[in-house]
Amino acid sequence: MIGLAVFLAVVVFVIGLQQILMKSLGARVIENPLSKGLFYLSAMVGTPIHEASHALVALIFGHKVHKISWFQMGKDGRLGYVNHNWNQRSLYQSIGVFFIAIAPLLAGFSVIVLLQHFLAMPTIRPFILNVDVANVYTVSTAALHYCAYVIDTFIDSALSSRQHALTLLLACLICFHCIPSRGDFNNALKGSVMVLIVIAVLWVLSFYFNLFHQQWMLAAFNFSVNVSGFILATALLSMGWWIILVIPTLFFRR
Repeated sequence: MIGLAVFLAVVVFVIGLQQILMKSLGARVIENPLSKGLFYLSAMVGTPIHEASHALVALIFGHKVHKISWFQMGKDGRLGYVNHNWNQRSLYQSIGVFFIAIAPLLAGFSVIVLLQHFLAMPTIRPFILNVDVANVYTVSTAALHYCAYVIDTFIDSALSSRQHALTLLLACLICFHCIPSRGDFNNALKGSVMVLIVIAVLWVLSFYFNLFHQQWMLAAFNFSVNVSGFILATALLSMGWWIILVIPTLFFRR
């Protein structure tokens, strides 16, 4: 259960931070011609990946996809969308709502893995929670240390060669658009209720009937923490593109 709490806390933190930055810096970026151009240029690459992740996970969970907008510059502010519906009486499809909502984060994780294998992206070690007692303080401290490690690794890699710097720039660009939107966050909250109920039932059953309870809990904990680590890395990379977008607003103003 602690691993799940870490995972959910990281997801909420990452999405919340993106929304705060969007509110505080979004207007400034759009008002600057150069920043606006960079934003939409990156959106042409990142938005299709964002929407493709939604659509793919929707199909995996049996949802019916009606329409996909891969990229748009509409007045409603949406860069893209996936219209889909599902049978609300289906437990499997209802659980899928949560995973569909956070699918872009998983896409960001996939981008990092692919760049590590095929381009000059630095390899990031997994987030290992090596503490005697897992509580809010120890988990938060470990997460901060991991963030510092990731930032240090990225900076060292970017300074080592031009190829590494360009690869990290590409990763920042894509991961920026792999952070779920506010609408995605709302859907994740709705779907998380069903996910938590299912996990609680499985936990009780495994504990009551002694169905490898300790092994199952340890595996779930390690998986949740490792995925949380890659989500943090995705968020840190997205911060890099925020810096790129904000720089022109500091020097070129109307």
